[in-house]
Amino acid sequence: MPPSFGQHRIYYNNFAAHLLNAYNPNMFYPDLPYRWSDTDWCHCLDMIAEFGFTTFQYWLEPRLFCREGLASAVGHEFTRQLGVITEHAHRRGLRVHGLCSLATVGAHWHTLCPNVPAEWDEIRFLWDAWSRRLAGQDVFGIGPGDPGACSRHGCTALTFIDQSIAIANLIRRNCPRAAIELNTWGPPIFGWGTLQGPPGWQGEFVAQYQHTAWTFDRRRAEEAMTHLVKRLPDFPPGTLISQNMGFNPDGNPAGEQDARSWVREIAKTNPVCTWDFSLTEGENNVVPHWRFDRLFQRRREERDVGAYSGGICFSMTPLLNPLSLYLSAQSFLRPDAEPESVAAEFCVRLYGPEGARLVPYLKLFEVVKDWGNYIDILLSRKDYHERLRELVTLLHDLRPTLREDAVLHPPPAAWHAELRFFAELCRDLSGPAPDYPALRQRYWNRVYAIYDRLPAHVDPRPHQATDNLIAAFQPENWRGQPRHAIPGKWTS
Repeated sequence: MPPSFGQHRIYYNNFAAHLLNAYNPNMFYPDLPYRWSDTDWCHCLDMIAEFGFTTFQYWLEPRLFCREGLASAVGHEFTRQLGVITEHAHRRGLRVHGLCSLATVGAHWHTLCPNVPAEWDEIRFLWDAWSRRLAGQDVFGIGPGDPGACSRHGCTALTFIDQSIAIANLIRRNCPRAAIELNTWGPPIFGWGTLQGPPGWQGEFVAQYQHTAWTFDRRRAEEAMTHLVKRLPDFPPGTLISQNMGFNPDGNPAGEQDARSWVREIAKTNPVCTWDFSLTEGENNVVPHWRFDRLFQRRREERDVGAYSGGICFSMTPLLNPLSLYLSAQSFLRPDAEPESVAAEFCVRLYGPEGARLVPYLKLFEVVKDWGNYIDILLSRKDYHERLRELVTLLHDLRPTLREDAVLHPPPAAWHAELRFFAELCRDLSGPAPDYPALRQRYWNRVYAIYDRLPAHVDPRPHQATDNLIAAFQPENWRGQPRHAIPGKWTS
């Protein structure tokens, strides 16, 4: 029987410590800003259920997936709050799906080696402990890494597949009703057998080497996927496989990196979803997003494969991008719809009929050509500035008519205030004589101020992301003509 396209509509909220910002829940630092109460989480789940999602997905990041995380007060509070989330999700008909890297552990993202007996014992211990602790969730996802992956002691993509079978069956023994997901992220199986490190490397995360994990080799891809198909019967029945249409960061099915034949082969026995990180936000480009033309086009392409059951919609800014979340869910339910029309529905519901006037302006925030941004703003800097002045005036005149207790998280007035902030910021950045340092600080204080109170992270992206936004508005960088999207966070 062919799969029902869009059956699995997965809201993936990545709240990892290197992606913290004012619009993402802070799950790790109870004394710092951006914490979400249980009520906040329930409102968020209410919203995504109303939007049309079927699943809430999160990443059990390495700072929790370790003995220190298990024993810590933060780990216990995380477990408690996730229990509240799971209970409310089930009331709303949502599944809860936790994703974790097979072997990457600790705050410094160290990857253990399954071919070292003591390290394999530690991997099994952590999966056993966390699957027992999270026994109420519906799906356990096993990912290859990013960060993470092992190339030491003979590890390859085949190692990841074989050892994931062992972990999948361990989970099912602890949680007989839970489903399993195997994520093939990358070119495929991110970094296993290809990730390199400096002399003496013992699996620690080294940012300067992460690009090596994206090395594509056709022979390796075919060997990995052939082995996966061969070993699918050894996974628990019904295991979900996440595989994009292409073996590259943007999931584009181009040339030798076209994965669609493998998707069709896997779908003969197992449900298949996409896990396309590039479609909605990228990472650390914190602005109101409009990437919907490519999103809806990609949904139609996925449907045409004839093998997909759904996929993820990623967010690290749910409080800033509810519009993006709404269109993401609707792209599965109505892939043939025009994105502008669906966005207008959302804005009219929020503001009344005048809300539709916002739609032509919203893509103007997509100035930074980061991961997955295919939008071209074909305006001179002067004309862009005039358009932003119009948007600021429009937002000043509009008032949300939707009730403050409506199913929207954040409340309508709060989202409206954020749109005004970003419209005024972009207006000022594109003006004739911007004070770039002051505007950088204005943005930083609004979005990333939590990092002023934290030690440096092993993957310190927020400062770079802030600099990229400011640089995009400087006259020498403003092109007003088509520019290629950056093809992935670890590639150039």
